[in-house]
Amino acid sequence: MRRGAPARWTWPAILCALVLLLAPGTGAAAEPHSPPAPLAYPERGDYRIKAVQPDDWPNKDEIAGNNTGGVAMNLVWAQWQPTAQSLPCSAGQQQYDGQCFTVPAHLDADIRDWTERGLVVTGVVYGTPAWARTGRTCVPSAPGMEIFCAPDRATDYARFAGMLAQRYDGLHGHGRVADFVIGNEVNTNTWFNIGCGHGTPCGTTAWLDEIAALYDTAYDRVAAEQPTARTYLSLDHSFGSALDAPAATEPLLSGMTVLRGLAARAGSRHWRVAMHPYPRDLRGPVFGPDDTPYVTYGTLGHLVGWLRQNFPANTDAWSDVQLTESGITSAGSSSPERQAQAVCESFRDVLGTPGINNYVYHRMLDNPTETAAGLALGLRAPDGSAKPAWRTWALANRADLAPAQLSCGFEDLPYTRLVRAHSPTRGHWASTRGLPSGFTAENAWRLLRHEASGTRPLFECRVGGHNMVSTEAGCEGQEPLGPLGFAGTAPAPGTVALYRCQVPSTGDHFVSEQPTCEGQRTEGLLGYAWRT
Repeated sequence: MRRGAPARWTWPAILCALVLLLAPGTGAAAEPHSPPAPLAYPERGDYRIKAVQPDDWPNKDEIAGNNTGGVAMNLVWAQWQPTAQSLPCSAGQQQYDGQCFTVPAHLDADIRDWTERGLVVTGVVYGTPAWARTGRTCVPSAPGMEIFCAPDRATDYARFAGMLAQRYDGLHGHGRVADFVIGNEVNTNTWFNIGCGHGTPCGTTAWLDEIAALYDTAYDRVAAEQPTARTYLSLDHSFGSALDAPAATEPLLSGMTVLRGLAARAGSRHWRVAMHPYPRDLRGPVFGPDDTPYVTYGTLGHLVGWLRQNFPANTDAWSDVQLTESGITSAGSSSPERQAQAVCESFRDVLGTPGINNYVYHRMLDNPTETAAGLALGLRAPDGSAKPAWRTWALANRADLAPAQLSCGFEDLPYTRLVRAHSPTRGHWASTRGLPSGFTAENAWRLLRHEASGTRPLFECRVGGHNMVSTEAGCEGQEPLGPLGFAGTAPAPGTVALYRCQVPSTGDHFVSEQPTCEGQRTEGLLGYAWRT
């Protein structure tokens, strides 16, 4: 029965009701049966921050057995609901809100299997079926991309998301999807087409309205069915507002513009971000802190810092960011060895950025379509053989071994590593993430990755060609480059005072253990860091 429709009583229904009323333990004196309480959100923990898109890899033990925290699964609406079918439903279909959804048996079994192995499943929900996009003219970017046309009615998409949240709530024997990613890179016309582009300029307001309608309606459905699940909006790495190009042949809205638009339309909803921080050049392995206005592995802090600076009241926006798709190629200007090194560096940047809680590597196995285009992102080659990057990815976080085998930043947990570095042309840099080209490390300390009693956060801020460390999330009016970790507010065993210093003649900033700032100007005490 469709929700909200009046009930129609037939004689069989009346007789059935009488039987229930007269049966022992039923009727007016019977105790009501409450639905089971929703499951708590499955926190991963820093040592299990890594996840992967498994690409139907047949040996699930090989993934789960390497201390993997989760997997990402594509939940394609067009596959589940190719036609708008009302009740009654057939065998193998899921009934929800008066509609029938065809359950892909293999995918269904995979979600249950991954859940039983203790991995958190992230569901990427996209793919508009033909019947749901008849009301708009949509020119796809390439043949076969029609499913990335926006739906006519956000409520139809939200119904699909609600069905998934109900079926995969962990209480019905189907496993659990705890994270829901709404759309795929909705700031790009290629992956979220509202009926413009290719000669027809896109209206920014109309685009933002479509994004917010999709997110808000899906958020509400998911929350109603699985209150502890989390809902994220998917963005590509084009983040700075300087990249806005709604009238281009391939239109684009920056992540900043989209998130400001979403925040203005989300009401009291606790919206969250699912970022795809690929390198600026997808066919290369290079990334670093000078990648702005793009958010790559090297500029993850810029994303979290900007969120905290602009939306301080929405704690979920900046304390729970997920990287739900990104990877590094071994082809083109890269190589298998450079891919492995870059995977290690990406872990260091992720772990050096408090607020990043999930890093989904894309992908387990090279995709033939991508490799034909010169892009080989897989941890394994097309024949299934392991690349060097597989060993790096698989073994970096083995805290479950005795003794533990840790590298690529996992060896620093529960701390981040704050490195002071210098360039003869740019001055000093202090960060828990990778250094810009041309800087040489001089010293290092440790900060806690998570807040604890008696600590306060420190932030990285850009000042010209160098940076400075601040105790203010707003970066004292400077460009935010992200949180660094938490310093003690009082001296304790194993800690040392850290001061912010400035060179008066150049304006350069640096951090030092010396209260006299090595003969330069002392700007203040930042806190107490742990010795390395």
